[in-house]
Amino acid sequence: MWSYDLAREQAPTHDHLRRICELSLSSGYNALGLYLEHRFAYPSAPWAAGNGALTPEMVDKLQDEFPELTLVPMINLLGHQEGFLRTEQGRKFAEERLKGLQACPSNPDFLEFADKILRDIMLIFKSPLIHLGGDETDQLGACPQCAARIAEFEQGENIDGKARLYGLHFGELARKALESGRRPAIWADMAAKHPQALDYIPNDTILFHWDYFGVPQTNLGGTNKHQMVLCPSIQTYNAMWANVPQSERNIRAHMAVARSNEQDAYARPLVIGVCVTTWECALFGNYETIFPMVKMAGKLINEETPVHPTAHIKAQIKAPDDESSDTEHAPPVVKLANALVAEAVQDSVRRFTLRQAGKLLELVYEWENGASELAITMPANLYSPLLGRLMAISGMSMMGRNLEQFGQIEGTLGSHKFSYRTRTYHTDSGMAFEGELVDKVPMLQYLSSQAVDSLGAYEDEAEGYGEWARIMGIELQTLGGPFSFSSHRSSLKCRLLLQGNPFLAWKHHASELGGEMGERAIALAERATEMAPNPSARGVSQFLKYSIEFVVLAEQAHQAYAQSLPGVAVSCLAPARQIFEELAKIAQATHLNCGGSLADVERCHFAKEHVERVVRRIRDFGDGALGYLPAFEHLVSLHFVPHDQGAWNLVNAWSRD
Repeated sequence: MWSYDLAREQAPTHDHLRRICELSLSSGYNALGLYLEHRFAYPSAPWAAGNGALTPEMVDKLQDEFPELTLVPMINLLGHQEGFLRTEQGRKFAEERLKGLQACPSNPDFLEFADKILRDIMLIFKSPLIHLGGDETDQLGACPQCAARIAEFEQGENIDGKARLYGLHFGELARKALESGRRPAIWADMAAKHPQALDYIPNDTILFHWDYFGVPQTNLGGTNKHQMVLCPSIQTYNAMWANVPQSERNIRAHMAVARSNEQDAYARPLVIGVCVTTWECALFGNYETIFPMVKMAGKLINEETPVHPTAHIKAQIKAPDDESSDTEHAPPVVKLANALVAEAVQDSVRRFTLRQAGKLLELVYEWENGASELAITMPANLYSPLLGRLMAISGMSMMGRNLEQFGQIEGTLGSHKFSYRTRTYHTDSGMAFEGELVDKVPMLQYLSSQAVDSLGAYEDEAEGYGEWARIMGIELQTLGGPFSFSSHRSSLKCRLLLQGNPFLAWKHHASELGGEMGERAIALAERATEMAPNPSARGVSQFLKYSIEFVVLAEQAHQAYAQSLPGVAVSCLAPARQIFEELAKIAQATHLNCGGSLADVERCHFAKEHVERVVRRIRDFGDGALGYLPAFEHLVSLHFVPHDQGAWNLVNAWSRD
């Protein structure tokens, strides 16, 4: 199956959904996951469904029209409740007021609500599988009632109180699904963090296990009593458009594990399916432009041997002490050290750091755009041998394991060389090991080799579409900065649109986009726009260009303002209003073409209004009328108040809550 993320502001019509169902069947899928959250008109919660939400009538009609395609409801009955919690009727369910996305599993009103939602879903959907959600519930125990329950649970010996709180909640919901003749499913990430939770959840519950940046490890709790569906990702949320090679590699990695024929504790197949996930096609994402990748993934899933000869190029590490260090017969610590470095190279990690954190060992990745990610945690007893191995392949002396040292790790990725400058240094918790990329591999050639099937799928759709996808999904990320690959949402998109103040994009990215990087990115956007075979692709590449142009215009206005030329600054910002008018048109077209986000239209209106507000401020105060010239980043803030020279909203940070 693959999953369609309605919860991120999608508003599809019946015709849009018919097209998606037809695409699913023609691509080899036998199920389509509809990820709902608050974007479904639950009969028991009429207050929750916003305009354009999926309705029971639409589901009924689709199930009649496509009986051979299972429509799997994917709800969320603890985490990702934000769409409910931000309504007046649902605010009482929150684990923490005005914070996070989790409901409270100790709140009787929420438990009644979750029960009603589940009953609604089972009455409307014919699917034998009901996905209950359950991911990213990191607020467990935040409210006093939950904290007290956890404390009570942990009075027993070796009990993880959060695991029990989580397991009791979803165990009860899973049993209700089973009693109604359905098979329940939950996301697996919390079970990986709190394996004891699985002791309270029926063994017939399926774990939907996702790892969007590596190879999924199937032994989550040590017992494997629950069957799994593996969930790779088409990565749109962490890119200006999509990270094409990383998506294809992630799908292949999950497929390899899915075909490994592991068995669970009851001699059943451990992995019983694959669900290709798609997330967050808002912020000027466009589902129509990722349909070729959805098709490609369906093809890979249905192939008997889905391995492309160039798809599994691995970084080879030069090991001065052991010529056989990259072979399958190498000791485990050697393989682990090589794997950590190889993964960093393949994901264009600028810096990686290995450090101790209490009883755990942490590996942190940092990308060129400054975003960082906790890549993996391991038992602390691995630290000493792993540190020794990394020091060895760096050419460091083993006699100085407690001293600051410098070295270099060298290797090849395919036919391309790379090197990491390395060092060991002291921290409060002990020694740390750091590697910083100094010689980059020619990433464009390498990444293109990782996306052969994806690019082919685009070219099969229309002439030139493959080149468009290569520009937007591969070449753009090689520029670095806000376009580089990371596991985070696109910093440029978020700062431009999410906070109602597009000048945040200027504040954080002006130095990068005002020079060669910005010029090269605009050139790529223009090339992509010329190659675009349809309005959806053209809109995506135009969004890229307009985003950069706004940052450049804002910086030009800043320079003029700083030189006490308010009239010039206003002239620089004048075209920015037109930029957001054009972007609003693109967002509206996306909504009409494929049920895209109406919130994006409003975000453009808010951005334009704020540009006009800043223009008025420059006219009123850019000549020093206040007796001082406010700093430009203060002037463009949503919180700017004339005569508040000290910006008390920044000084009194507590008051912003």
